Amino acid sequence: MLFETTFSHASATALPPNLNIDQALKTLHDFETVIRLSPDCRGCRPIPPPQLKNGCAKTNGAVNGASQAQMQYYEVEDDLPFIPKKFWSGGVRYVADFLPTEDGCDITVHAPGGFTSTNHWRILREHIPEDSAPSLERVKSKDLMHADMTGDGWYIEIVSDAKCNKTFAGFVKGFLKNSHAQLQRAFIERLIARPAMGSRRPTLGRRRSSEL
Repeated sequence: MLFETTFSHASATALPPNLNIDQALKTLHDFETVIRLSPDCRGCRPIPPPQLKNGCAKTNGAVNGASQAQMQYYEVEDDLPFIPKKFWSGGVRYVADFLPTEDGCDITVHAPGGFTSTNHWRILREHIPEDSAPSLERVKSKDLMHADMTGDGWYIEIVSDAKCNKTFAGFVKGFLKNSHAQLQRAFIERLIARPAMGSRRPTLGRRRSSEL
């Protein structure tokens, strides 16, 4: 703990008014689609849930509206672009916990070297009160059923809570800031392209690992 540091980064991007919000939520409930929005992802595969000491599979109960939802687990291979090549090269494999929620998903990354990051993806609606500044607010599933699923005022937000060795803190902070913007753009591009693509998986250009 002495050599570790924790920090958070949050950002939100407005969705184009013609996008279908129901389709946006369905996209966030597909782990492979979300994880492959990153050009640094080399691949992923589902794995069995880790076993607790009592021999039971690890589950997640009522978390963020996902009542009694069971966590999904994946092994992901990544380029690990936020670590300079002089410290690490050749990519890395890590375990990701994936939990769909009523308004998005949570992805927790467990990478080597003590790096962990929980990334909360959310579809939010802009709230404009009469007597104060506009803000973004979560929309519950029961409200989504009656909401206008297209139009202005919808946002995609990512909030990342990370922990890593202090040596890499500067690199990780910069990576999170840059990756949020890239992932949100890729998410919107995915939704725009989806009608023309059908079931075909998107392909994105890869960023060189030495960029950061």
